[in-house]
Amino acid sequence: MLTYARARHIEVIPEIEMPGHARAAVQAMATRAARWRAAGRADADRWLLRDPGDRSTYRSAQAYTDNVIDPGAPGTYRFIETVVAQVAALHRQAGVPLRVLHIGGDELADGAWEGSPAATRAIAALPGGAGTGTAGLWDQFYDRMTAILSAHGVAAAGWEELGMRKASAPGGTGPVVSDHFLNRPVTLHVWNNQGPAKGLANRLANAGYPVVMSPATALYFDMAHARDRSELGHNWAGYTDLETVFRFEPFALIDQVDAGPGGPSPADSLSMAGRSRVKGIEATLFSETVRAPWRIGHMLLPRLFAVAERGWSVAPEWNALQGPARDAAYAAAWSRFATQLGLRVLPRLDRDLPGFAYRIAAPGLVMRDGQVLANAELPGFVLRYTTDGSDPDRDSPVMTGPIEVKGTITVAAFSPAGRAGPSARIVRP
Repeated sequence: MLTYARARHIEVIPEIEMPGHARAAVQAMATRAARWRAAGRADADRWLLRDPGDRSTYRSAQAYTDNVIDPGAPGTYRFIETVVAQVAALHRQAGVPLRVLHIGGDELADGAWEGSPAATRAIAALPGGAGTGTAGLWDQFYDRMTAILSAHGVAAAGWEELGMRKASAPGGTGPVVSDHFLNRPVTLHVWNNQGPAKGLANRLANAGYPVVMSPATALYFDMAHARDRSELGHNWAGYTDLETVFRFEPFALIDQVDAGPGGPSPADSLSMAGRSRVKGIEATLFSETVRAPWRIGHMLLPRLFAVAERGWSVAPEWNALQGPARDAAYAAAWSRFATQLGLRVLPRLDRDLPGFAYRIAAPGLVMRDGQVLANAELPGFVLRYTTDGSDPDRDSPVMTGPIEVKGTITVAAFSPAGRAGPSARIVRP
């Protein structure tokens, strides 16, 4: 994979999630310890990632109660050092040096470590003693993590929690920015842009952190494309259609993304220095719901083309305008993008990768003056229809204008290669 990516000018940045979201590692090392103990080995606990006496009570966002690596456990840093060394070695073998490793950091559940004797001892040994609590243990854990990476010549990336404190700022203005990892080779990937955290990416960049913007409401591709029960994906961050991605502008984060209640504070405005620290944008596809290969194409494309447009283009001109002028500039930019995508890019994709099942949007249907009108999301797609409620196929008539025939009108968009998207229905009595 590494040589394949290098040949295509792609840098692979592995992510090893820790200390949360680590259940597979925690349970695997516990199973190893049990087997070694049964075999009578004196070093059975050598690789344990959780104190056997841990009575911490927590529940992760995914409802796990046993998915956290314990910084005080006997095998934690031995395990991490071994994994990092092996990943770096794989990169060297492929002739692709490991430059950056994403070390996770997100969603450590409240209550984790608090009932662990090993964690309690580790906290007591900190310079500030027991008063530093789990926040001090968190900093020490990532101090050691970044030191391990530095020994291998590798910079760190992580989720936004690396640059935050869990406490909220006065007045409920959102998470507190921590200065602990400032001026270190740590880049923060910021996903949370909802409620009080709406401007968090800006605040972190203003404070001095290099930032990659990955707002859940615009660039999380495990979100469903539309509010439709037939659409795949989650909706906890809303619905993310093609135009939502295209409209996202990283330098206008708090204006461009509807992040729900919780207005931005003055600190949310991105300073000029903060702009220089925005290293890029990131679309994410978490794969727990991607249970078949074809779903990858469906969830990624064509939204990924809009990410490329935003990430590789200059700031859009509409962002500097107001009122009708802004609306007109945006409409013209969207029209150009949609036309190029429908008439040039997707037909080429059909030709070069005929089995790649990118999403085709269902047509929009409306009844007006007794006629059924329809449109496709993108130019270049042919609308075919039936009047008996059945799904259209390649032999169904092409919709060239309003439909005046009575019945259950069913319309589907067909790609230039002839592949059909989902049907939409409306009854004309």
